[in-house]
Amino acid sequence: MNRRQRTELANNLLKHIPEESIPEVIQWFEQHKFHLTITRKRNTKLGDYRPPWKKNGHRITVNGDLNQFAFLITLTHEIAHLVTWEAHQNKVAPHGIEWKNNFKLMMDGFLSTEIFPRDVEAALRIYLSNPAASSCVDTNLYKVLRSHDEHVGPPTVLVESLHPGAWFQTRNGRVFQIIKKLRKRYHCQEYKTKKEYAFSPIAEVWELEKLSGDGIVKR
Repeated sequence: MNRRQRTELANNLLKHIPEESIPEVIQWFEQHKFHLTITRKRNTKLGDYRPPWKKNGHRITVNGDLNQFAFLITLTHEIAHLVTWEAHQNKVAPHGIEWKNNFKLMMDGFLSTEIFPRDVEAALRIYLSNPAASSCVDTNLYKVLRSHDEHVGPPTVLVESLHPGAWFQTRNGRVFQIIKKLRKRYHCQEYKTKKEYAFSPIAEVWELEKLSGDGIVKR
């Protein structure tokens, strides 16, 4: 990678990750030769990694709506998969001890440089004691990262902050009512279809007012 390419890559990365982390991330690009795709928001995952296949090299995707701290953590998470695959290919578990060790080692380099705000660093250190398949699995880290989002329009809330009987709307416009809290999820019913669904406690939704007399749910 020549100087012009590094500069262009740095400018593109600056839109998504803290400036102080860019030199290290560029080294990862040069060392591991992967293609990064920044995608629109995906409700089921923040990012993913795919190993080389046929004529395709290493491929990583990260959701483009993440704030700079969540984006950096997710990108590091996926590059740790790449590093683990290079050493073991598919002979170890995707989120086994090998991946955990690589991820923790890579994140340690950022924790010593004061890149993250204090609240994010504190939550991240707890999470790194035993990292899971996704930072979304760790409710505390997810909440702290979410507090650094730039909100446009009505702010969202987490499903766990709502009480049984409350109404909410999802990003695709569907309306639900919380029936009851289960052990790990929330039992909800869709307003139009009456079908029942289980929601994650950290699903981001818009809280709605109760049903009006004409059967319309209002904010």
